[in-house]
Amino acid sequence: MYHLLESIFMSRELYQTIMAPVCEKYGLTATELIVLMFLANNPDCDTASDIVARRRLTKSAVSMAGRTLQEKNLIAGEFSGGNHRSIHLKIRDCAMGIIREGKKAQNQYLQIVTEGFSEPEKEILKEYLTRITCNISSYYSKPERKETEGVYVSGKRPNGTVGV
Repeated sequence: MYHLLESIFMSRELYQTIMAPVCEKYGLTATELIVLMFLANNPDCDTASDIVARRRLTKSAVSMAGRTLQEKNLIAGEFSGGNHRSIHLKIRDCAMGIIREGKKAQNQYLQIVTEGFSEPEKEILKEYLTRITCNISSYYSKPERKETEGVYVSGKRPNGTVGV
């Protein structure tokens, strides 16, 4: 089972490596690109809360990335209907080049990790990953879970130790 842990860490590192040139080309942080790509890939999930919940980023990281993306004119925040508590984030047209390159990089990542898999094997992998995601979501939704067991984007816990 420890091979699973190694695969997870290597997969994350590969994704970051493949996305890094897009960040560098457009002067974006990794979190800013994550936010942009999330909005592009999930048009029905367009609030900061959606991004925090689905990408397991901290509220402050998403807020800062959102603010910077707005300053760069890549996204716009809009109120929907009479609800002035939720700001819906919309990608601006000038961000479409970044989105295209981001999707191209994401496809490259997917090609690398699924190389040698048949289509039926890819479907089985998708089913297993969906089950893993459900298990993780279930864990985070348990009321008895302590807040100190949260996710730390930096990889470090508040006490300075590094998580495994």
